[in-house]
Amino acid sequence: MTDKTVILSAFLDESVPVEDRKDLEQQLLVGQALGLKYWTPRFVFDPETGANANIVTLPPAKVKAIAARSRELGFRIGCIGTAVGKVKLADVSDGNAAPYRTHAQHMEFLQQAIEVAHLCEAKFLRAFSFYPPRGADPETYYREAVDRLGAMTAACQKAGVIYLLEPEPNLIGSNSDRMLRLVKDINNPYLLVNPDAANMHVQGYDGFDEYLKVAQAGCLGFMHIKDYTEPCPKAIAVDEEALKHFGSVDVGLSGHDRIMADLAQRLPGINAQLRALGAEALVLDVEGHMKGGGQFGGWSGPDGIGVAVRALLAMLRDHGIDAVLRQYGDIRKK
Repeated sequence: MTDKTVILSAFLDESVPVEDRKDLEQQLLVGQALGLKYWTPRFVFDPETGANANIVTLPPAKVKAIAARSRELGFRIGCIGTAVGKVKLADVSDGNAAPYRTHAQHMEFLQQAIEVAHLCEAKFLRAFSFYPPRGADPETYYREAVDRLGAMTAACQKAGVIYLLEPEPNLIGSNSDRMLRLVKDINNPYLLVNPDAANMHVQGYDGFDEYLKVAQAGCLGFMHIKDYTEPCPKAIAVDEEALKHFGSVDVGLSGHDRIMADLAQRLPGINAQLRALGAEALVLDVEGHMKGGGQFGGWSGPDGIGVAVRALLAMLRDHGIDAVLRQYGDIRKK
């Protein structure tokens, strides 16, 4: 692996042919066909309950079975797609479907996520920065978010797991300025930012500018890759369930070509920083939402995730960035 190499990964629960059945075997089959060596588990269909469940909510025996099947099919798990931090700070009815949890309850949930990361040998937790009441000034709840995240990051540091802040509409850390402020105030190397250019674009921000702030601050720990094909006005609150114009990086408006051009120059330093924390390299995680997305997930289908991955690979090649993928030597002969 060179210093100008990224690890290509994906939310394979988006790749299933039937949106509401996140079958594990189908997820891994599509991942193999795409040539991925890494993936990020999020939702998995549980035959016993007949429903999809986030991997963090499954009992250890089922998590171990997922991890074992993943290894058997030649995968590594780099990150766990959790809903940690995707909870309300106040127990109010404000139209936000996210749950409310006390700090003690949420610390228990974080410990579950850390246990899942250890069972899957994952280094990263994709997580969030809490919801203030919808329509409230986030500054009113900022200090509570810092206190909670500080304790949570300390628990992650003790466990050797990196907490990744993802920006999304309506969170305390909805943009790069506020996420970087959280990182600075908490001051723990195991708290890093997971830029998502499309999540910034749909709020009316410039996806490249938001990425650049994080990269220049030395806080880039991971990257979600999805794009958006329509202009979006800046809004205080975004109806995430109404968003439907997601696309691949070659057709979107979020600035990924400029992002990759800049990233190519920064990769050696970023990879060195991540290796010092025990990670292998920067992960680019495809979360395509190619057929639709919302607050608690999205869907691309096998065709959509393939388009998203191939478009990203072409852009990486254009900028001289190598990607970790399966090669001939990874094929297991019968």
